[in-house]
Amino acid sequence: MVEIKEGSYMHHNLYIARRENNLKQADLAKRLMIHSVTYSRKERGELDFTLKEAFALSKFFGIPVDELFRGGEQNEN
Repeated sequence: MVEIKEGSYMHHNLYIARRENNLKQADLAKRLMIHSVTYSRKERGELDFTLKEAFALSKFFGIPVDELFRGGEQNEN
């Protein structure tokens, strides 16, 4: 199980998207042209994704960038 720090929704959302698509961290690291250890640290929230990386992942998964940063809260209108 992944430990999620408060405010690290993007990291958690990417973890979920990766798992739902049966991808390994190495697959996304290759796509971003970074080392797999670096990707792992970013997904765990130890390092931040760059804006360029965030947009690349957003495009790859078909998830708007703003949704990557959102937590699980629901609007109650």
